[in-house]
Amino acid sequence: MSSHYLDVAIGLSYTFLAVSLLCSATREAIASLFQTRAKVLLDGVLTMLHESAGKPRLRGIIPSIKRLLRVDTGFGLDKLGAGSLTAAVMAHPLIQGMAQRGRMPSYIPSTIFARAFVSTLTSKYGKKQTAAMLLAQVGNEGLTRTLLAIMGEGPDDVAALENAVRIWYETVMERITGWYKRRSQLVLFCVGLFYAASMNIDAIELSKRLWGDDQVAAQLAQQGADAVASGRVKPPAPPGADAPAATPMERAVIAKKEWQTVEKLPIGWPSARFDAAAGNGAAAFLGALAFALMGWVVTAFASSLGAPFWFDGIGWLLALRGSGSRPQTETTPVVVQTIALPSMSVVQPPLGS
Repeated sequence: MSSHYLDVAIGLSYTFLAVSLLCSATREAIASLFQTRAKVLLDGVLTMLHESAGKPRLRGIIPSIKRLLRVDTGFGLDKLGAGSLTAAVMAHPLIQGMAQRGRMPSYIPSTIFARAFVSTLTSKYGKKQTAAMLLAQVGNEGLTRTLLAIMGEGPDDVAALENAVRIWYETVMERITGWYKRRSQLVLFCVGLFYAASMNIDAIELSKRLWGDDQVAAQLAQQGADAVASGRVKPPAPPGADAPAATPMERAVIAKKEWQTVEKLPIGWPSARFDAAAGNGAAAFLGALAFALMGWVVTAFASSLGAPFWFDGIGWLLALRGSGSRPQTETTPVVVQTIALPSMSVVQPPLGS
């Protein structure tokens, strides 16, 4: 394959990688500020306890602002009502002790949640009762049938109930992880579209420029190869990796670093597309705007694929060109987790903010 084809492909991939990293850092900062993962986890608990009807009461701009300001009522557990099992379990000291004041944990181990659930029931209805008796007093038929079905024909004691809650919690949280990933991709697309428009990262115009200028294409391709090989850019840690959670300040520093990387790309204003349309009437301007929108959307879609996708893509292209070996990502031992609501990392960084 022609080296120019590969230079153009590597240059575009490096551009999309840099934009993806910037978008991921921005999304993570937003998720940390508004405690998005904790909110999604709370929605998951409402689902598993068959109290989904309470979700609309916890949504809105005001609750989001309260969570941003770390107001104690930011998650609105009081709005669920005095009889809400979700509110009672999430207010248990075992769970509240896992988060700072004004916040909710974004990750709860299944064993801790199951213990808090059983403790809540025994504190309210008394100890030395069978699991069926405790669940009957809750008055939630859907939850009762679910947990009794998981328990099966085995022992009908508190230990069996706790184990059933743990299994049901793990099952539901696997689904919640999928919901969060899809939501993260949408957020990444919107953030990518914002950066593409504000910085004029027009994928179509950039492709034309790289195709028509061998020197720029070769320089950008070499820049991407050097950045990947030197480790200046790398994909986020995979979900479940045993890494400390970054603070909002650390995420801001990461976002600033990625912004500086993107600024060095052959992009930005003024735009050659709009310069060519200047003075040719409104029709020419609207045509240039339409093509620019298409280029921005392509960039936003590419950024939503995530940094690992483009990092691996550059590696394969470099190997194909024969100018370097495929960059090796750090391998980490697999950590089995009960719940891992991914970040905004579309790639997803681990929970813990």
